[in-house]
Amino acid sequence: MATALIHIDPKQKERLARRARLRGKSFSQEVRDAIDVYLDISIENEEELSALAQAANQSADRMIKKLDETIVHVDRILKQLRKGK
Repeated sequence: MATALIHIDPKQKERLARRARLRGKSFSQEVRDAIDVYLDISIENEEELSALAQAANQSADRMIKKLDETIVHVDRILKQLRKGK
């Protein structure tokens, strides 16, 4: 097995370490697994995945907006019901 020195963000390191613990693996194995997943994605699929990720983000933004509107609506109804008691 070859050795490689990589520099990662402390948050990335913590997330990888946490995931490794949850899966019962070493930190190094988790990094190797993550690299394998990345390398298994063909270059042709990267553009498609990027478009899917962008669409998912837009959808999430719409859902968050709708949930915020729903919370305001429910709060308004609850306030009216409390006044009516």
